[in-house]
Amino acid sequence: MSKVNIKPIKAGDMPPALRCIWNISPEKTRVTNMLVALICYCTLATRLRVRYKFDFGLHMLVANLLVIGPSGCGKSIVRWVVDFILTSLQERDQTERRKEQDYKDMCRKMGKNTKDLPDEPLTVVRFMQNITIPKLVKRADFMVRRYGEPLSFFIFADELATLTKGSGRQRDEMEAVGRTAYMLGEKYIRETLYQDGYNAMVDINWSSVLCGQEYALSRYITDSSITGGDASRNIIVRLDGELGDDAPVLKAMTDEEKALIASTVNRLMNETYTEDDKLQPTHEVDMRWLDKDVDRWCDAQREIIVKGGDMAHDSFYKRSSSTAFRLATMFYYLWGEKQEAQKHTRRFYYWAAQFILDGQLGQWGKRYNELQLKASGKDKEEKMPTLYDQLPKRFTRDQVNMLVEQLELGTAARQFIHRWLKIKKWIVAVEADVYEKRY
Repeated sequence: MSKVNIKPIKAGDMPPALRCIWNISPEKTRVTNMLVALICYCTLATRLRVRYKFDFGLHMLVANLLVIGPSGCGKSIVRWVVDFILTSLQERDQTERRKEQDYKDMCRKMGKNTKDLPDEPLTVVRFMQNITIPKLVKRADFMVRRYGEPLSFFIFADELATLTKGSGRQRDEMEAVGRTAYMLGEKYIRETLYQDGYNAMVDINWSSVLCGQEYALSRYITDSSITGGDASRNIIVRLDGELGDDAPVLKAMTDEEKALIASTVNRLMNETYTEDDKLQPTHEVDMRWLDKDVDRWCDAQREIIVKGGDMAHDSFYKRSSSTAFRLATMFYYLWGEKQEAQKHTRRFYYWAAQFILDGQLGQWGKRYNELQLKASGKDKEEKMPTLYDQLPKRFTRDQVNMLVEQLELGTAARQFIHRWLKIKKWIVAVEADVYEKRY
């Protein structure tokens, strides 16, 4: 569809700290594991900043990944990658949680005698799974009170369903926070009369890796999430397999590969915190050399949109580029910001932007368009007869595929055929993959 030549990403393009994850991963989960590792590195490199040409402020390198598939498809490997790279962060968090537990124990022992109670410790915990909004706001505020600046959180869930439980209000609040968490500097204000609540204006930023099945995804990304921009803030990958597939297994990592990742993690942690527990200065990665490539990819998408009129494509491509640009920045930084790595990073940006966009359109594009047409008061089927009318009386599935590609509609041909055949009754099946119009 695009005039941009998208080349597949290869092991040779990757910085060594990412390549070793790629090399030990089974082919089925290779891309997923690489993205998980890259997002984990983004979390550790929370002091990095980058200027994206279409935004005024600096970006923090945060990104959100949804890994969707049935049980046994390989999602457990994702946890291994997360734990392997973020062990140091989890250990640091555990030390902070011990401080909280000790303080609570002290409060219980002292009872009502609070005049001698010391101030609550300003703990900073960044690795989370399931958390309430008041607790999240408190953690974000403690972070700034202790260090003076926000750091990124990391949210991980083995099962996405754990995040979709609870009241509708809790989910609505998480949606609202999620929208501001994508951009550095966008504040979330919490105000409540609840006595034990926590009121503050905070800058919450998070990266996430969430695993789950299709039903949980539909509860996590709702219609309001699709139109409100939550869907476009997520990368989606699928680990769908065939019946009878063997469970994917990681190859053993060599001592050299383990040492390489350990040294990378230590470097990124040391570039975040000083020895006396202060924050290191932020570092802006110069990515202006990639601006022309961003223009080229975005221009190609706009050309497609003008021809096809796909509203979902128009909405999703912008953040697909933004997220790909952030990941490309981390990719380039792991290469040591070497000029000779720019060609690899360019290839990665083009691949990532298209990969993210294709995933979003495949998952939510049709529904986004339906909701937008419904909101505008137009018949959501009004675009279908345009394709329908251009087909001959008798046509094949291949003809529909060819016409969909020519018109660049952004919707799979099978979806049109299913709707015409099963719902609208506009066509009948003559034989395998051959149809005839009734009107």
